[in-house]
Amino acid sequence: MNVDVNIALPEDESAGELVKGYYTLMKAFGWDLYVTAHFALRESHGPHWFAERLGELTREDPTNWNPNHKFEPQDCSVVLRDYVFERDTPYASVFGAGSGKRNHARKILGTRNTWFHFGGDPTLAQLTEAAKVVHSFVAESGMHIQPRVGQLIARLESIHSGSHPAHSAAVADRGTGSQTVAESEDAILELPADLPRPSIGGTWIGQIPQLRYRITRSRDIIHPDTMESLRTQMVGDFDEKFRAWTAVEPRGREVWVDLIDGALGGYIGATPRLLGYLGTDPVDEVARGFFLPHYYYIDEDTVVDLDTEERLKWDPSANVASGTFLRVTTYGDVISVADAHGVERIATVTDSEWFPGHLS
Repeated sequence: MNVDVNIALPEDESAGELVKGYYTLMKAFGWDLYVTAHFALRESHGPHWFAERLGELTREDPTNWNPNHKFEPQDCSVVLRDYVFERDTPYASVFGAGSGKRNHARKILGTRNTWFHFGGDPTLAQLTEAAKVVHSFVAESGMHIQPRVGQLIARLESIHSGSHPAHSAAVADRGTGSQTVAESEDAILELPADLPRPSIGGTWIGQIPQLRYRITRSRDIIHPDTMESLRTQMVGDFDEKFRAWTAVEPRGREVWVDLIDGALGGYIGATPRLLGYLGTDPVDEVARGFFLPHYYYIDEDTVVDLDTEERLKWDPSANVASGTFLRVTTYGDVISVADAHGVERIATVTDSEWFPGHLS
């Protein structure tokens, strides 16, 4: 029996192409992870080691390993959860017992759990992040799919730079600022004018204003004709909002403002995104903006940076289960990520409260 572990290379940054790349990446990784473990463990643990290991886990810890759930061996989360959280895991002898390797596994789990939890379309940056954390793990493990993951990363970087031909054509087509690009009349969907705004960071919904405000080197946003700053129109701390709006730099260092509700938007890559509001943000926002390129988890009353293993004493961690995976957004929203509870915002932090430099 052979299994296809090819990884689809996206042609552009449309949702369909990105989802195709992500699905085939995780499918290939899951199979390679299981097969690598099987070759390493079958001699010492017997050919039925996987079923026997799951039997142990479901008997000893039915809360976290539901005996009524079917755990597929090629689902990477099954192997990685055991490897990361179980003290007697057999995978330590396969992938290494060090904390650095386990931290890579935590990143993959957390990235997997956040991928489809939000309603907006996936982004090129999200897939690039997922590919890079998988690549770090497979490279250190000498796994079969390493070259394929490397090819995926190279393709995503060429799309980002505009050097991939299909992407260049797609960007040119979208350069008019039109809301929808369609290949046929059947593909056109007219959106209602009163459709609610997406979450901050989501794809802009509605007409895009023609006027573009300029982001200056002196950390201001000004009207191109009057030179008036948006500081005069907004509510709250302008410097903090400026940092959040521009943490991922809008294309051309330009943004627009809808004067009706004060929504501020800009192009991130080829996609128009809602970046924030001149007024107060909606109360139902969970994860405003975009995830920082950092990964954390709770260990008792501290937060641990998975890359550096630097530790930060943090009061809210006392109310969060030890081992919980965390991400933080450009707005400082701290998001807990868990299989059982999905994602939720547990706090909002400032640069002075968090790891130095992560939010600045």
